[in-house]
Amino acid sequence: MLAAARTALDGELSLPPGRATRAAALLARSALEASVAGHLARRGFAVPGASMRVQLVCLRVCAGPVDGADAAWAWATLSGACHHHAYELTPTATEVAHLLDVVADLRVRLGATAG
Repeated sequence: MLAAARTALDGELSLPPGRATRAAALLARSALEASVAGHLARRGFAVPGASMRVQLVCLRVCAGPVDGADAAWAWATLSGACHHHAYELTPTATEVAHLLDVVADLRVRLGATAG
């Protein structure tokens, strides 16, 4: 999913004008969610059906406060980037590219498999 996010952000997918950054943010958030769920499952934290906020609290216990806080920040920031608000600007490609890098780093730190 993270590779697809980079492809969308790079303009290599056919998307309506102005939608690439939000599409990339959505794909990156999905990749982060999968990484968190995978890490928790590998550590024996069975959380099927738990909200992402609950999973992020569990991650702080399981992976440590730094990784947990970084994941929570990335998820909240990506969630904000995914939604359209009349009073906010669309996230820039540079902002989303930074978030993709943060998610890629977190995936390595959490031991995520390719995806």
